[in-house]
Amino acid sequence: MDDPYHIDVMYNWFKYSVSKAPPHVINKKEKRKWKIEYIEPYGRCTIATQDIKEGEVLFVDHPVVTGPKQTSDVICLACYRRLNSWDDYQCSKCGWPLCGPDCEDKGYHPLECNAFAASGYRPRLQDFDEAQYMYEAMLPLRCYSLSKVEPEKWQTLIAMESHNDLRRGTELWDREQTNVVDYLLQRVKLSVDEELIHTITGILDVNCHEVRSNIPGTRDPYLVRGIYPLCAMMSHFCVNNTHHTLMDDMTMVVIASTPIKKGEQMTATYTHILSATTERRKHLRYGKFFDCTCARCSDPTEMGTYFGALRCSQPGCGGNILSTDPLAPTNDAPWACDRCRYKVSAVTVERLNKMIYMELRQAGEEDPIKLETIFKKYQYVLHPQHFHLVGIKHSLSQMYGRVAGYLLPDLSEAQLLRKVNCCRDLLQVLDVLDPGITRLRGLTLYELHAPLLLQANRAFQNTTITKSNFLQQLREVEGYLDRTIYSLKHEPLSSFEGEICKIARNSIQELRKWIQKVETLPETHFLPEKQEVVPGHLSEEDLTLETLLKKLEEQ
Repeated sequence: MDDPYHIDVMYNWFKYSVSKAPPHVINKKEKRKWKIEYIEPYGRCTIATQDIKEGEVLFVDHPVVTGPKQTSDVICLACYRRLNSWDDYQCSKCGWPLCGPDCEDKGYHPLECNAFAASGYRPRLQDFDEAQYMYEAMLPLRCYSLSKVEPEKWQTLIAMESHNDLRRGTELWDREQTNVVDYLLQRVKLSVDEELIHTITGILDVNCHEVRSNIPGTRDPYLVRGIYPLCAMMSHFCVNNTHHTLMDDMTMVVIASTPIKKGEQMTATYTHILSATTERRKHLRYGKFFDCTCARCSDPTEMGTYFGALRCSQPGCGGNILSTDPLAPTNDAPWACDRCRYKVSAVTVERLNKMIYMELRQAGEEDPIKLETIFKKYQYVLHPQHFHLVGIKHSLSQMYGRVAGYLLPDLSEAQLLRKVNCCRDLLQVLDVLDPGITRLRGLTLYELHAPLLLQANRAFQNTTITKSNFLQQLREVEGYLDRTIYSLKHEPLSSFEGEICKIARNSIQELRKWIQKVETLPETHFLPEKQEVVPGHLSEEDLTLETLLKKLEEQ
């Protein structure tokens, strides 16, 4: 049967992935609730064939192959554990750094090991620099090697999109010609057509996912990338309806993050949710070779969040400066106020965003005062929900309570309130741009519960809260912990999010015991219901940098 879009190849990969998945991850007897179709202008898409509930597992996707990212530090090519040095141990056959002799025949390492051993070329650390990354040719070589040893995987890989027509003649194509094609032909002495290697590098450029290894010693850094064919079939939307997570064996599990109606596409996001339209579209244009025209990108307000908007500087205006054409291919459309029509050039907006980015990068994420300084500097220049300000709030929501000098018990009431407000403001944006089940939502809800619980318990200890209000606040915290667990329950226990979910499960059990205890306490432990002490309201001015510095000096 004619299959010009290789859809049957992808269905076969789904069957293979299900066969490899642990039984607790997906019901192997359940019929899939989606199909793959070719639809212009998207290409191949995944379409729901029935209504799908939030949280349902849609599919599992086993990687065709994984390998180190081009710019990874020195890692073991078998297990991806970070290594201290190039010279600690080198494979006896090919010379590449590994953990030790036990890893020489593990993982995907034999794919490149045989090729390097046959070539007679033994790599040296001095062979690589900024112009030639250490692992730039490694995953392309692994992919090509599949054609010799695993034909079914190779058939699936080569059925994926490479966009050679769009990549040819670009700076990226030229770099890959030198650092991948020439390297493999001249150093590794492969006998292969150049065009095929370019096709492989294109498939990797367009379809690769960053992979977070859960092996001890490699957690958190994204040192690995992999090819997941089924995930690549989902169209990109900047507000998507699926959520993916990685199991310890690097199998991808994809769930519905929001309800999906029959006939709707199952969508993914190829870029960072907390970036504004200009930044997202640039990334997609130069990294994935398409121009996004989704609902979020098409709307200058980004679905009412004003995520890239500036505040109008004209006296008495108070309007928002927005792009007049967010879909302009070159991102050069002028920006204009939605009230007075005052105009700002796209170049000026880009320079401002780059300047703030550099300031934030220099500030780092160890000292909240530095971030508060930048926030105060730009809070009247940028819209309150501008992506830079939201990004600062995201960082502060994690720094207050976690970094040295600002641990949770040491925070003042103003700092606790700041953490709470940062969490709430971030969640308000996520409700629009990243709804449903997401890691960021789960982690933010967890960060929100902690200061609220501390504030409530402090008030109880000081007898400044009524029993009814105390119970109300405890149940609010219980709700946040419950939603944390709901958002993170699909994450592997070995991941950071999995650990937070486990902590949240234990915390909610202890909290429920505490609530039951409080319900039995006599009224003498509380402030009388009609005499509750209302703390002074803290305004925006009370949370300025000067106030924070003064409170720190007083501690």
